[in-house]
Amino acid sequence: MTAHQNFSIDCKTCIGAGTTACNGCLVTHLLANDDGPIDYVPVVLSEVPRLADPQEMAISMFIQSGLVDVPIQLVPVEDFTGYGVPAHA
Repeated sequence: MTAHQNFSIDCKTCIGAGTTACNGCLVTHLLANDDGPIDYVPVVLSEVPRLADPQEMAISMFIQSGLVDVPIQLVPVEDFTGYGVPAHA
């Protein structure tokens, strides 16, 4: 949604209007609570920080736990052997 779009929430357009869903509805709470309707106060939303790459996060956790040396030394698949048996044997 941009600053140029109008946004409204109205019980008249709700598909659950007049049902038991109204009891737990946030809109019902805002419009019809004991103190009267809540005043609308526009707020500026902050930018959501981008999550780190899952692979980078995993490597970082391995480093922090001491499971991986710094700098990381990757072994080519062709050179990797496990217990004396080549991986592709």
